[in-house]
Amino acid sequence: MMPRAMVLSLFFLGTVMAQDSAPIRLSRRDASPICRGKVSDASDCVTAPHATYSPDPTYPEKERRARHQGAVVLTLVVGPDGLPRDIKISRTLSPEFDKAAIDAVKNWKFTPATRNSKPVAVEIDVQVAFRLF
Repeated sequence: MMPRAMVLSLFFLGTVMAQDSAPIRLSRRDASPICRGKVSDASDCVTAPHATYSPDPTYPEKERRARHQGAVVLTLVVGPDGLPRDIKISRTLSPEFDKAAIDAVKNWKFTPATRNSKPVAVEIDVQVAFRLF
């Protein structure tokens, strides 16, 4: 049996977009604020999506034999249905790692982001780390 060979971490540095509008990066000053669970939050704040199903990617055998490690950063849209789409590579590692990360994230499921208690599409960055233990 193979030891667990990778660690996945998510970080959401994303954009929020209404279903019919262009993405707005959350990190911009003019972007909608992220809800933090405080009474003082703006009424139009956005709750971030959360991964509910995130299976590990397959560690590429070529990279395992070479003992390579690292992380791929993907940018994707989590739709109001909680499914990922429009997956793109933001920070590459190798073609093998990139493909493994994309193939895994295509199968992920999320609780969707919400604005005013309604599901909305958000663009997020996801880091998929490959580590040998």
